[in-house]
Amino acid sequence: MIMENTGTLKDNVKDYIETRIDIMKLQAINKGAPVISGAITGIAVAFLGIFIIMFLSFSAAYAISDATDKPFLGFLIVAGFYILLAVLVIVLKDKLLTMPIIHSMLDKVYYKTPATENKR
Repeated sequence: MIMENTGTLKDNVKDYIETRIDIMKLQAINKGAPVISGAITGIAVAFLGIFIIMFLSFSAAYAISDATDKPFLGFLIVAGFYILLAVLVIVLKDKLLTMPIIHSMLDKVYYKTPATENKR
């Protein structure tokens, strides 16, 4: 009788551990999926954005060149704009990039659905 209970206890503990491992895997997927999908979406948008900005920059450079009748001036002005933009990004890096990225990642990792909060 005791041996049967011990065997049943071992099976129950084993099942419990396997269930907990499965739950932890699902929780990891649930937390990781939004982070990974957000990163992939961000990379795709950035890639497309680079092409958009590139073509708009060429258009602006040619338009300024035509307006000034000096072919080099349009490209020089557009390059100056990007230099100014780069300096601003470097100066305001923490405020514009670092903190929003940190907050976004924390929101995705620590976001809890209302159903999850009620169970705890």
